[in-house]
Amino acid sequence: MITIQDVLNADVFQNYNVLAGENGLLREVTTITIAEVPDAAKWLRGGELVCSTAFFISNTGLEQSEWVESLIINGASALAIKTSRFLGVLPQSIIECANNHNFPIIELDHEVTWPAIIESFMDYVTNQRIKIMQLIEDVQRDLINLVLENNTIQTLVNKISELVGNTIIIEDAKLNVIAVSNVEGDIQSNLDSPVFKARINEHFRQNVLRSNFYKAVKMGEKKEHLEINLNLPHSEKIRNYMFPIFSNKTIYGFISLLESQQIYSSTDLMVLKNSSTAIALQLMKQYLNQQTYRKKNLALIEDIIHGRIHTQIVFEYDFLNINLANPMVAVLMDYAEPNLENNYFWERSEDLITMTIRKHLYKHFNQVIIGNNGSLFTLLVSFQPNQIEKVNSLVKEAVEHALAELAKQFGEDKFSIGIGGAYPQPELVEKSFKEAKTALSVAKKCKIRRGNVLLFEEIGIHRIIFMVQDTAKIREFCDDLLLELKKYDEKNSDVLLETLHEFLLCDCVVKETAKKMFVHPNTVTYRIKKIKQLLKHDLALPEFKMAYLFALEANDFLKELF
Repeated sequence: MITIQDVLNADVFQNYNVLAGENGLLREVTTITIAEVPDAAKWLRGGELVCSTAFFISNTGLEQSEWVESLIINGASALAIKTSRFLGVLPQSIIECANNHNFPIIELDHEVTWPAIIESFMDYVTNQRIKIMQLIEDVQRDLINLVLENNTIQTLVNKISELVGNTIIIEDAKLNVIAVSNVEGDIQSNLDSPVFKARINEHFRQNVLRSNFYKAVKMGEKKEHLEINLNLPHSEKIRNYMFPIFSNKTIYGFISLLESQQIYSSTDLMVLKNSSTAIALQLMKQYLNQQTYRKKNLALIEDIIHGRIHTQIVFEYDFLNINLANPMVAVLMDYAEPNLENNYFWERSEDLITMTIRKHLYKHFNQVIIGNNGSLFTLLVSFQPNQIEKVNSLVKEAVEHALAELAKQFGEDKFSIGIGGAYPQPELVEKSFKEAKTALSVAKKCKIRRGNVLLFEEIGIHRIIFMVQDTAKIREFCDDLLLELKKYDEKNSDVLLETLHEFLLCDCVVKETAKKMFVHPNTVTYRIKKIKQLLKHDLALPEFKMAYLFALEANDFLKELF
């Protein structure tokens, strides 16, 4: 992209003066034209530097303003004018019009001829385009070489930052920061700067997420860019130029140029745009490597759980100094995957979840192995034998803090976690895993009443269900107590089964049951009366009250598990 400011650097424009519209000097210019007739604007295509003596509008101020407005409406980038020939001093009405539209009006030396200006302009534009093409070719080659040499995304970002002389930020499709550079080489000072903090704060993020630019990109449209100003107290506006990283119809994220050091040029923006291919390639490589790593972790976890400690995968991980002599507690986590509107987004949810969980667990434990298959994550947390009394509470505390952080990205109540028991013998990790699986199932089913995170020791009555190997016996027990209510509900489209369940959970208090079910107490009273007519046993007797509650819990639970 070549701007008006770039063109003014050509030799023929040495003696120029910007009369109005100075804020528009970064407008793109594509060609040059001479306009010496009143209806010249009709022939514009957009992007022209219009040259004129304006002799035909030298009489009336209204006519002058209307002519300038017609140039603006029809897409002219700027007006270069010889005022000394006919117009004299540029009228205030034209200056105000140009300033309001950020439309540059440039005064030229009256001795410069139009052919000289056109020739100089075309030579300059041609040379600049050749230079830009060569620069872009060099940039792409250098960045691709860095990718092929297995350099990190941080190395690529630092290189781009060096080329443009400003801070570069790489974010994923949900605007989570992946990498940031600093032209001064001190990344921490950049992270601590007010400019960078204003750039990555939630207010800026929400502005982008609500923009038409982001909505279009989300739907797979390759929008050119988004330019947003950062408004800092006691400071001029700082511009941020954002460009989407697309590859193979997938949006990998965004690359941004933050004007933290100097005003960026059109060439800088070309460098930014053409760097996105290398960034997308590096992110793709990173994703594939992480997928391979996660699969290996899952295989390692499976071998450890089943006591296979002499397999190839365990041997490969030996360099990580995994201490298999230490006991481990198993944790299972499931999250409700976002219902994406399309397949254009490169999804980093798995990475963010893994990093967040690991960060909080490492505050208490030295060794954590995490693997996942889609939305189901398996964790093995290694602990010292002297931690056994408090290991479960520490794990629960860590994952609860992690979920509070993840809620900001994924929303509330997206996760369910089950934690197995802690045992001193390393070979009992399989038992801990089965318990974690049970606790997760209960947590998913009873999240509203029991919370997102559940220890196996906290699942209460549900432990009995899993202790009974023959589930047919449990089903028979449930049907014996609840079959008549089920038949009534199915026949009458009623909710007696649900009402009885809430009634027993609320300790048989009608008012509390009505509140939980969002109905009038009289409705609950009527239903309970009908329920008692259908039941075989008296709810006033503690043993049958407990039996019905167990049957209702088991009935709900078995529907999901089996």
